[in-house]
Amino acid sequence: MSTDDTTPDGLIPAAILASDTPVAVYGYARAKAGEEGRMLGEIQAIIGLTRKEDGCEQYVVHTTPDQPGAFAFYERWSSGAHLLAHVSQPFMQTYFAAIAGLVEGELEAHWLHPLS
Repeated sequence: MSTDDTTPDGLIPAAILASDTPVAVYGYARAKAGEEGRMLGEIQAIIGLTRKEDGCEQYVVHTTPDQPGAFAFYERWSSGAHLLAHVSQPFMQTYFAAIAGLVEGELEAHWLHPLS
């Protein structure tokens, strides 16, 4: 976890958090063998809550039947401050703690700046 215990270390760059324009991220995570169902449950538990948050423009999670336990995320937030508020939510703290032992390797995140 990061020094403020809100997100896994290094997941969100400071420049993204400081953005006053929309930010987006494509992320990828794979569940450890045998943990696919638990990881799916943790992800499903946050989707509706996240979509209701102020500044959440889009939040979708994808998976594929040929790769059970592989999850691709796409998020778009109105600003870095909205993203920071999101990862600071108590339900996200619970989520990060829960998936820490379920994820194979590290969470992968690719930060995007919309062209318009």
